[in-house]
Amino acid sequence: MRRFLTCIAVFLMFSIANSALASWWLVRSSDGKCLVVDIEPADKDKNVTKIGKDVYQSAEQAEADAKRICAEANPPDKAAPHAE
Repeated sequence: MRRFLTCIAVFLMFSIANSALASWWLVRSSDGKCLVVDIEPADKDKNVTKIGKDVYQSAEQAEADAKRICAEANPPDKAAPHAE
């Protein structure tokens, strides 16, 4: 029983440490959408372009940068003047 609990404890510690070491990337797809991904895009892939920092340590950092970068790249359309 003690060995079983030790194995579970080791597994839990490894899974927590593994998620803390995850890397995130910010990419723009061929249709212009910004995406946060956890798999590094290959340089050979012509459907996505890596933008932003080279790598992000958390998804929250990447999403915050995505809002800023993608908003700058796609300014809102000017509204048409209203006819009076």
